[in-house]
Amino acid sequence: MKDPEVKKLVSATSYELINFVYNYLKECGWKSTFNYSRRAPTQFMAKTLEIPKGSVSGFIKYVDYCYLLSKNFTEKDEAARYSENHGTSIYFSVVLYWLLVYFGVLSEKKLQLCQGYFRYKTRADKVPEPRYRVGLHAWLSYNDAVMDVTIWQQGELFDFERRGFTIPVITGNIPEGMKLIGFEEDRTLAKEYARKFARDSELTFCEWVNYHGQQADLLYNARKLEQEPDHFAAG
Repeated sequence: MKDPEVKKLVSATSYELINFVYNYLKECGWKSTFNYSRRAPTQFMAKTLEIPKGSVSGFIKYVDYCYLLSKNFTEKDEAARYSENHGTSIYFSVVLYWLLVYFGVLSEKKLQLCQGYFRYKTRADKVPEPRYRVGLHAWLSYNDAVMDVTIWQQGELFDFERRGFTIPVITGNIPEGMKLIGFEEDRTLAKEYARKFARDSELTFCEWVNYHGQQADLLYNARKLEQEPDHFAAG
């Protein structure tokens, strides 16, 4: 299923766009905790992401895990169930949310699951039109700073590298020309989504989070070993 697009953003109002997103969420089987058309959406701005001391390594571990898995999951992986319904960003935002909260990296009181849309002008060297693109998207907000591990999916039409994003993961700094517009959902939605993902895999919520925690540990340890010098190399 192709990402939804609004081909004439110049003539589309923010009210029309947010209704487009709200209706598309429902059409794809996703949820929201309120009617988007009754509130004004927020444009999330670049802000320094301040991670508590002692939590940086855990934060990096779980962000890396979600980013790398979002780029490399197979048909056998849990994530594949949701990719056809524009759920990749929702799924990995929820996984990251609970890894950070469940393992004590960030406080849930300051962490929000956000749903809305991305909006940007497409690269000049890409054809055909539209010149502008918008699509259903989800991310996290921590003290109003954005965390987004799946925005890399727009790399074909949005030039991240020219804007200094060698690895297109947003951790506070939003690239110039990329807009993230939407809402902070009630925290109950993050739990509802997680329970659904766990249930679909025939796991309890705790088993589901622990499974992803174990997988993140395995990846982290494997990458750490790769980075260590070979102590047995000839001097």
